Amino acid sequence: MEPFNDQATDELLIWRAFKSGDEAAFGEIYRAQVQALLNYGNKINPDRQQVQDSVQDLFIELWNSRERLKDTTSIKFYLFRSLRNKLSKLSKPDHSFPLDNAYETLSDPSVTFYFFDHEIEAERIERLQKTILKLSRRQQEAINLRYFHDFSNDEIAEIMGLNYQSACKLIYSGLKFLKENVKLFTFIMLLLR
Repeated sequence: MEPFNDQATDELLIWRAFKSGDEAAFGEIYRAQVQALLNYGNKINPDRQQVQDSVQDLFIELWNSRERLKDTTSIKFYLFRSLRNKLSKLSKPDHSFPLDNAYETLSDPSVTFYFFDHEIEAERIERLQKTILKLSRRQQEAINLRYFHDFSNDEIAEIMGLNYQSACKLIYSGLKFLKENVKLFTFIMLLLR
């Protein structure tokens, strides 16, 4: 079988090929998704070894149960939801995730390109990083899923086990908080100059 090309091949065809036992399709799914799964898992669970084990287990279980799986048109969504469920079962009974390092990805300076032009000042970047850390863990996770993994609000709600309105509220309130705090900081910086 020829290697799959993301631009030319529909995810449903890759998924169906994988379900029928095509090892190349499974390999393509693994290569396309493993790093994103590890990154996401490390954001919601600080135990890197547990995340690596969970991702490995997820792919083993995926292969072993492939014939019983339903069709999907979003492999990434299916895998993210499965990983979150797996990690939730390993976490505390209240399903909260201890995020002491609070979303390194969200505090990476590249996130500022979403919020500002490429010519943003260093003070704003630092302020944004600090402000992101003030968001609740759930807000950080929702914003991460939305803006770094391109999931829709419906998908975020399902991944996080929320209703649609709650997912939208988490994203909206997080973005509003970021915008207000960074805007206030910018105004104060202008006054001080």
